[in-house]
Amino acid sequence: MLKNTEATYGSVAKFLHWLTAAWIVTAYVIIIWLTWDHTEGLIPGLNYHKVVGFTILLPFVVRVVWRLFNPAPALPAGMPLWQVRLSKLTHVLLYFLIVAMPVTGYLGNFGGVDYGLFQIPPFVRTELAAWIFATFDITVQQWDVFFDTFHYRIVGPYVFPTVVLLHVGAAVYHHVVLKDDVLRRMWPGGQRGSQADAAAMNAAVSPSSAELSPGGK
Repeated sequence: MLKNTEATYGSVAKFLHWLTAAWIVTAYVIIIWLTWDHTEGLIPGLNYHKVVGFTILLPFVVRVVWRLFNPAPALPAGMPLWQVRLSKLTHVLLYFLIVAMPVTGYLGNFGGVDYGLFQIPPFVRTELAAWIFATFDITVQQWDVFFDTFHYRIVGPYVFPTVVLLHVGAAVYHHVVLKDDVLRRMWPGGQRGSQADAAAMNAAVSPSSAELSPGGK
C-alpha cells in the first residue's frame, strides 16, 4: 500500500520518514566521531557530515509534497488536548529544524559541500553574500558567529536532540503505556497490525446484522 489510509501510513510515507531519521542519525554519528579527537580525519569527516546533512533536504521536500496529497492518519480518539497540541508543536519544530540545521550549516561554513562529482561553493564566497555584507555592513566574522552559535553551539547539540527525544519518547509512550497504534502505524511492516486493530474497532462500534434486522434485539 503506497498511500496513507485513515488507520496507517503508506509505504512511501514510512520510507521517507525512516530515511530522514537515518540521515539525521548518520550526521550526528559523524560529528560525534569527529569530537573524539580524530583530528586526522577532521577535514574529510566534516565534508561527510555536510554531505549527509545537506542531502537531508531532498527526502524532506519529497516528504512534505507527498504529505500534502496524503494526509496523515488522525490521532487516537480521546487523546488529551494538551497531548494533541504538544504533538503538533513537536512536528512543527521538527520540520523547521530539519530545514534550519542544514541551511544554517551551509550558510556558516567556509568550505562548501563537496559531492565528488560536483561541488556546492560556500555561501560566504557568493555574490549574494557579498551584497548582504555590503548592504547591511556585516563582516564575515559577524556572519559566521551568528550561524556558528545557532548550528554548533545551541540548536545542534541541545535543541534538535531534545525535540527528537520528545518525538521518540511520545511514540514509545503511546506504544508501551497507552498501547495504541501511533507507533505501529509508522513502523515498517506494521500495516497489518494497524488494519487488524482498525477492523476490530469498527466491529466493536458497528451494530451487528442481527441488530439491524427487523427482529434483532
